[in-house]
Amino acid sequence: MDTPPLPRSSYLVGLWILSLALVAAPTSAPEKLATAAFAVARDPSGQKAAATVSAALAERAARIGRLRIIEPGRALSGDPRTREEETLVRARTALADGRRAYDGLALDDAIARLGQAVTLYQQTGPLLGDLSELETALAFLGAALTLRGSSDEGGSTFQELLVLDPAYAPDGFPPTVMKTFEQAVQKQQKQAKGSVEIYSTPPYAVVYLDGSFRGVTPLTLKDLAAGTHYVRLELNGYVVHGAPIEITANQQVTSQTRLVSVKSGAELRDLLSRSGREVMVEGMGTNLRGLARLLVADVLVVVSVSQSGNDVTMTGAVYDAIGATRIASDRAVADASGPNLYRDAGALAERLLAAASGDKGQGGVSGGSTVNDGDGTGTGFGLSTGAGVGGKGTAAPTASPPPGPAGGTNTAPPVAGEAAPIIAAPKDEGIRTGEIVGWSMIGAGGIGMIVGVVFAILAANTHADYLATSQASPDLIGLRDTGKVQALGADLGLFIGGAVVAGGVLTLLLTGGPTQTPDELLNAAIVPIDGGAAFVLGGTFP
Repeated sequence: MDTPPLPRSSYLVGLWILSLALVAAPTSAPEKLATAAFAVARDPSGQKAAATVSAALAERAARIGRLRIIEPGRALSGDPRTREEETLVRARTALADGRRAYDGLALDDAIARLGQAVTLYQQTGPLLGDLSELETALAFLGAALTLRGSSDEGGSTFQELLVLDPAYAPDGFPPTVMKTFEQAVQKQQKQAKGSVEIYSTPPYAVVYLDGSFRGVTPLTLKDLAAGTHYVRLELNGYVVHGAPIEITANQQVTSQTRLVSVKSGAELRDLLSRSGREVMVEGMGTNLRGLARLLVADVLVVVSVSQSGNDVTMTGAVYDAIGATRIASDRAVADASGPNLYRDAGALAERLLAAASGDKGQGGVSGGSTVNDGDGTGTGFGLSTGAGVGGKGTAAPTASPPPGPAGGTNTAPPVAGEAAPIIAAPKDEGIRTGEIVGWSMIGAGGIGMIVGVVFAILAANTHADYLATSQASPDLIGLRDTGKVQALGADLGLFIGGAVVAGGVLTLLLTGGPTQTPDELLNAAIVPIDGGAAFVLGGTFP
């Protein structure tokens, strides 16, 4: 029996071309810079202050979208998916299901899923740096319990929420729920307070309580609401520790934690301890380069910290880890007492991270900093000039960096009183004509392939009808002709559309990189790297 052909080979060709397009498409998206950021003590007296500066640096780094901050524990362990991360995924799924059930007034289902979400969030100890999702789960669980008629259970759930965030303000709940919440607030305000002593081995670990930075171990926290809180400890080279802690009214409890070293943690800590002094000298020292290689970093930000009395001196530098050059430097002096150190360290971190990301809109790159000399005047140091810490400051003029080899910029580190050279961010060349043509071809070809797939489905259905039709039927010839036309349309759509997509991908690959003249290629700066190779502007060669 003569049956209409099916374009089976067309499916394979079409899928291959679509895969090629998907692989090529991400090349146009900008990649984030893998950035390692640390604060290290230059001497034993600065260890506690360095931990505070490290917390401020991490908090500011999380805001920079251009940077991908490297977590040392994850990077050194091969980036495995931890049990806590799997639990967190399940918690988020349960929270989403519970909110949908709540919106649909399926209160029993909502209570079951939201209660499960709360339990799962509580099990993700090391990941509970941000408690906003847990707070949302508790808020909706309390509302669902109240609406079902269990106002006492709802009030208890709201009190558990207020232990974590006394200023929490629910929004969008019915009056009945808000009344129960207000009653929980009044009860919580009458509760007696407790305190906790937090110790770690080794000491000087950064302490977060309920997602907020609270200090460095050993640490005593007072006037805490009785109930369940969540403590998180972080220290360079050690596994992040996180766990719930019960605070009892009118009592002081003690939390003692022995931190566990990450894989290659001893090597990381050794490099960090040696890097503190290398920040103070020119170039990028051996230990700084080793630190960048160990973490596979594109950019390295290191703040060297020392303390004398209440004065904490912070000297930071930003390094291009690939070229082994210093991008920028900055310095500040802060008071170690009260919240001043964390605040001033955060301001320094913002300037350094702005230089690392190439963002001149931040205060550090264009505003700079000065060092307070204690007499109300400052001396310019680092990125440029500006107001000193703790004094008005006398700005030193910004010096233009001398030209480097091959017409480039000299990237040697600055000395005191001179401005550090900045590697300018690459200019945005806009959308090239080739990119417009390439993406247009991919779009047109994709439409053609979709049409081909539609015809292929029709041909398959016609083929099935043809086989199910009696040979004596007068419709048999019409089905055969229709199937052949549909199969031909599928072949043409897939092959022609695929060819156009391939042409668009090729166009993007050929026009996506920067265009250089022969003179630019011949005069490109060559930077030696380990292993006998060299990096040049435009590529690598042995």
